Amino acid sequence: MSERISLVIVPVDGSPTAAAATRHAALLARLLKAELQLLHVMPLNPPEFSDMPANRQAEADRDRSLRLQAASDAFASAREAIDPPLEPSPREVTLEDDTFVRHPARTIVEHARRHDRCLLVIGARHLTDMGKFVEGSVSNEVVHRARGPVTVVHAEAAPGDIQRIGRVLLPVDGSRHSDQAAALAGDLARSAEAGVELLFCRPSGKPVDQEADQQDEAERIFAHARQVLGEVPAGVTEQLLAGERFAEAITEHAARYEDYPVIIMGRRGLGTWREKLLGSVSHRVIDLASCPVTVVV
Repeated sequence: MSERISLVIVPVDGSPTAAAATRHAALLARLLKAELQLLHVMPLNPPEFSDMPANRQAEADRDRSLRLQAASDAFASAREAIDPPLEPSPREVTLEDDTFVRHPARTIVEHARRHDRCLLVIGARHLTDMGKFVEGSVSNEVVHRARGPVTVVHAEAAPGDIQRIGRVLLPVDGSRHSDQAAALAGDLARSAEAGVELLFCRPSGKPVDQEADQQDEAERIFAHARQVLGEVPAGVTEQLLAGERFAEAITEHAARYEDYPVIIMGRRGLGTWREKLLGSVSHRVIDLASCPVTVVV
């Protein structure tokens, strides 16, 4: 079993995106020899905002049977997505309270915080920044708020016939967050018998003397990342990526591979508004990547 991950939690709602997340979560649980937990959150329906007396109980609500049926259907859909079945079978957990769950993302994060060595796997749609602002994005808020690793999976990133991970792509910068990502990447690579490719991004078009300094920095960071990774029997390679937009460079590099790569990278832990102002490479990678992306705080 991985020393770092003992539980994989995947929220499910019966959607194709949730099914893709469940397939990848089952693969991670199998590789890391971790327990898999299927999680369904029963949210508050918008019409009920105007009709909720303080003494109203969830059990008495006339729509609760429909909510429970929706939860049952979501779990059934998730179980169908897991092929071959896991042993032991995934545990099914439904979250609700007496006043219903108003903020699904916060509820998911709070639930994950009650479990040690937990990895959240969540499905996401490709939304523009404006789409996220207008429609909201549970996956985006979960990544912002989570204190542990989160894997984000788009619907096309986990086809049903994929049962392996071909390689682990690990962007590194020498930070504490990068080290934590490297530790998880090493665990997964050893379990999956996959190689690790270290990626270091540098701005393009620098003077020759600065390029030499950047080369020295890259070699130092690569050497440090190898130490944190530990032994990787399938091998560790190094790749310098040059460009002004690091997220685009990382995702374009990942798109060249057809052996089902995954990206694992650190996140600086900026607040939601600071990330909107300053930008976030990890969130941009999540938005652009066609493969699963794990961010580690």
